[in-house]
Amino acid sequence: MFRQGIAIFAASVGALSLATAPAFAADDEHDSGFYLGAALGDFSANYTKPGDVTSQHLTFNRDDATRILAGWRFLPFLAFQLDWSDYGRSQAAVSQLGLTTKTDAWTPSVIGTLPIGPVELFGKLGESFYNVTVNDNSGRLVNSSGNDVVYGVGVGITVIKRLNLSLSYERIKLNSFDRPDAVWLNASWRFAAPR
Repeated sequence: MFRQGIAIFAASVGALSLATAPAFAADDEHDSGFYLGAALGDFSANYTKPGDVTSQHLTFNRDDATRILAGWRFLPFLAFQLDWSDYGRSQAAVSQLGLTTKTDAWTPSVIGTLPIGPVELFGKLGESFYNVTVNDNSGRLVNSSGNDVVYGVGVGITVIKRLNLSLSYERIKLNSFDRPDAVWLNASWRFAAPR
């Protein structure tokens, strides 16, 4: 359901940007400077239980992942961002295993943006510093911290000159997980750069 909502959002952004480009265009005053925002996401991953040859798919609660982000745009096409992500609590698809997990991470990253009229295409490259816990009915299986690469792409639009709305996809490398990824619906407020 969440991913369907994101697809509708992406289609709406595209149509809206074509129909009302002048009203939605950002101005030079907000091409650089501080921004602050939050996001809702859908995160999923595979987990292989130690000693088990099968990979148990973790089904995360819908709309459960959340993020707080802050950054500085040095130029219209370059920014540094720091975000804290709570990937939510999960439960294995095979519920009788009692397999649950919780993951969160701090991620500093560089954001490269390609403005195309009112629409912005962007890419993200950063390092995720994460905490992972995995439990089953017998107790805790994993309790680890580490760091690894995160990368992603997205599309956004700025409305009323300061409010940036975007949709992004990320791949995250996390210890004990296979193919973790996330889809995020982001909103951030761009403050005017100091003169």
